[in-house]
Amino acid sequence: MRSYYDGIVLEAHIVEQYTNFAVSVVSTINKPFFIDPTVKLVLLNLNTVVKKEWFLRLVEAYNLSEYLQNETVMIDELRKSLDEFVKSVIEYQRSRIAQSSGGLELFGISRTSSQPEIILQPYFVIDDIDSEIYELNLEILDKALAVKGNDKLYAVMAVDKHLLSPHKCSKLISDFAKADGFCVWVVDFRENDEDERSLKRYIEFFKELSEIKKPIVNMYGGAFSIFLGKLGLLNRVVQGLGYGEHRNPYVTATGSYPKRYYIPKIYRMVPISDAQELIREVPELECKCKFCKEMNILNTSESNIKTDYLKMHYIMSRWNEKQMTIDDVLRNLNEIIEVLDERDLFDIYWEFLHHLKIWYNVLQDFVSFH
Repeated sequence: MRSYYDGIVLEAHIVEQYTNFAVSVVSTINKPFFIDPTVKLVLLNLNTVVKKEWFLRLVEAYNLSEYLQNETVMIDELRKSLDEFVKSVIEYQRSRIAQSSGGLELFGISRTSSQPEIILQPYFVIDDIDSEIYELNLEILDKALAVKGNDKLYAVMAVDKHLLSPHKCSKLISDFAKADGFCVWVVDFRENDEDERSLKRYIEFFKELSEIKKPIVNMYGGAFSIFLGKLGLLNRVVQGLGYGEHRNPYVTATGSYPKRYYIPKIYRMVPISDAQELIREVPELECKCKFCKEMNILNTSESNIKTDYLKMHYIMSRWNEKQMTIDDVLRNLNEIIEVLDERDLFDIYWEFLHHLKIWYNVLQDFVSFH
């Protein structure tokens, strides 16, 4: 499956929890990678993670312990030694993988490049443009740029959704424009569930950001973000295998993810039983990829459907979407909307289908006016 994705993102806590695995992945897939250094530390209040095995390792690596009080990062104390913190986080990204063998020598595996493609500034979630956290992120960016050397330093804009309003997003973009590129995380932005107004603001944000002419990575996005790439509004989209199209740092995930099936023609993950029912109602939704044929998705019970097959189907579906043109996307959306309308299925399966007409209208409007 290596030919169906462009690279990987390693979250720092995963690197610490599964170091050998992370090193072996980077060394054997021969794909670009980068490390997200502070995704689990973005709220400053760390009470949900302090008991994790990886926490103390990252605190030590980032020299954070002296700025912690009652499981919270004290901003005033952090500012006193911000240079040291920023240098530590950047050096971690540069060297963490390179300094670990991952046990590869035991298997006679030679290492490929262990240098990340880009470096990310340390970051915290921004709640507003006039907040102390906002200013802290800008200070961090300035200090990161000062020590980046020959590395490509990307600003991270981890923002609440309300910051997509025109005035606020313009200031945000202007203030972060000095970086070599951008990683964007719109907190808990669920492309399949947003209304038309929200999606239009989303597009306008990326349009304005793209006018700076620097690379843009959407850290949590799905098919809609891939389609924005076809409009020239962003360069890369990051997601997990069957999850990770949105992320909310204010919610602590518990347990494993349930089995879900990605239906390519509606661009959505659906619980297995619902997917089977929907495909029986609309045979045009059936996927013909080799993994779905082997799974026999319609006639196999959920317990017997292999998770690995669901993941491989998902990767292939995403890759196929990447190959489409925006005209292909609009045509496919229009065709499936017509089929669903003819059979009066939108109301019955509203939970899984309501985004289709919204997406079509928003994308069609953008193409028409640009």
